[in-house]
Amino acid sequence: MNRTVPAIYDAGVFRPLHPVDLAQGTPVEVQVPSASLGQPAAELSHEELVQQQAAVEEMLAEIEGLPIEEPDDGFSGRDHDKLLYGQP
Repeated sequence: MNRTVPAIYDAGVFRPLHPVDLAQGTPVEVQVPSASLGQPAAELSHEELVQQQAAVEEMLAEIEGLPIEEPDDGFSGRDHDKLLYGQP
């Protein structure tokens, strides 16, 4: 099922203006109307700014709720390269 999700293009990333019910890693296809290409970014409406602020606040609340790393959790900064690249 196709649907339109309002988003803003920022620093090379499309960011939805409100939460989207999709599983992490779900492939999507983005269509950009040709009228938008080469045009300066439009000012956001008050409603879009409110939606964007609510999305940011929701993300920050989720981050705040994450557990704090503990010294005995089995992971440290020393494991960074191994985790990311499979190398020591």
